[in-house]
Amino acid sequence: MALVNLQGVFTGTSVLYTAPTGKKATVKYIRFNCPNAYDLTLTKFDYSLSNTATLYDLTLSAGDSVIDNTEYFLEFSDNLTVTSTGVNTSYVILLDVV
Repeated sequence: MALVNLQGVFTGTSVLYTAPTGKKATVKYIRFNCPNAYDLTLTKFDYSLSNTATLYDLTLSAGDSVIDNTEYFLEFSDNLTVTSTGVNTSYVILLDVV
């Protein structure tokens, strides 16, 4: 078990995390923030089913933060992808990788 903390800034669409070969991950925490009004969509791609599911699709005001404590389980090659209409959307993600 290894806790991994990732953070960054993006515009448009970004893959937050893809579970690597031979590993599984549990997303423990995600936070998004943008200085501008923005729409935010988080999706999960399930590699074994070749299926993408929308986890949430939100419309937010300038400066709003999204704090997500839902645990998302990722198997090999599953990923979480986020799309934001705001410029310079920041994120923090905490994962438990095994």
